[in-house]
Amino acid sequence: MLPIFYINMASRPDRRDHVEQHLALLGLTATRVDAVTPSDFDLPAGSPLSPGEFGCSRSHQKIWRLMVEQNIAAALILEDDVLLADEVPALLADPALLAGGVEAIQFESRGGTRALVGPAVPTGVPGVSRNRLMSSSLGSAAYIMTIVLARRLLARPDVDRLALDHLLFGWAGELCYDARIFQTLPALAIQLDQTVEGRRGAGKSDLDDNRLTGALRHKSLAIRWRRLKIQFRHYTRVLVTFGASGELWGSRKLQFPIAENLRRLM
Repeated sequence: MLPIFYINMASRPDRRDHVEQHLALLGLTATRVDAVTPSDFDLPAGSPLSPGEFGCSRSHQKIWRLMVEQNIAAALILEDDVLLADEVPALLADPALLAGGVEAIQFESRGGTRALVGPAVPTGVPGVSRNRLMSSSLGSAAYIMTIVLARRLLARPDVDRLALDHLLFGWAGELCYDARIFQTLPALAIQLDQTVEGRRGAGKSDLDDNRLTGALRHKSLAIRWRRLKIQFRHYTRVLVTFGASGELWGSRKLQFPIAENLRRLM
């Protein structure tokens, strides 16, 4: 079974308790990685990221570096407010899960994610497939990362210039064209703040204020124009990349279904 790491702030023992108890119920164990917080760095001048976004990215990079240093071929990386589907343990035990050059698998869906995906590739778990991700499926609460992709990301000059989920699973990061990124269907992870109960306790994020700042920033005309250009480039690259490989012909755009045990909590 793949090793599992989760990110946790020392100031959030409630979230540590949540994720460890949740994993224990699934029969899983994980290694805690101390989160990088704004008190650990000076935000680079001119950074497009808020301090919270920068710290989040650096926290995940910390695990990628650990994978490279310890030669860990692949791992499941979690944030401490994650909820996983009942199918996850069996999926992690599937020896063919990463066959065919898979470099990352996104487990999460946020807010009824709708995206273009390739044909279903069956897994060892009945009813769960992995589909090539051809557009954005944002979120970074649960994903499999391979050492191959970890090395590539750590070498990217823009690794600190994009919000983490946009880097990994968004158009702007361009990995959906340049790497073999997949999405589980149904989605096998959500965050606590998507549930009725979770929004009240451990689901409250320490990044909420920073995200608000980022949301206001994205309303500027310059950002909107940039997003339009990115969208045009995205559609062009989808045609070129997946049309040439033949994968586009079996693709479909859909709203991701959520695993049943998670959907009941929302």
